Amino acid sequence: MKTKPLPITHNYAIKSDGIRNFQLYERRMIDPTKSPKWADKLAETPDLDPSPYEKWVEIESYHGRLESALHAIVVRETLQFDGDTVAELKAHLDDIHELIAQAMETNDFSEEITRFKESEG
Repeated sequence: MKTKPLPITHNYAIKSDGIRNFQLYERRMIDPTKSPKWADKLAETPDLDPSPYEKWVEIESYHGRLESALHAIVVRETLQFDGDTVAELKAHLDDIHELIAQAMETNDFSEEITRFKESEG
């Protein structure tokens, strides 16, 4: 099982549980200065970094097949689309599919797929 989610698009990543499912993760930008405990933490550690950082958060989306997980990413990205025309929507979908194709070339999912097939018997 991979320990870190593998980014597929700018906002979504996939991670295998190593047995049966591919889980979706969503990228969140965290601003530590907005935490209610920021002042206390800063008092304890004055050189604390106030820079926002990226965190991948598991969302309740489990898929038995990689294709299903990728489809769920396309659906989520499409639901968040904020364009005005069909042409913009088509361009957005083309961009998503290109990002997925690049991710599939960049990341090796073979271990996860092999484990899944073995668990299926």
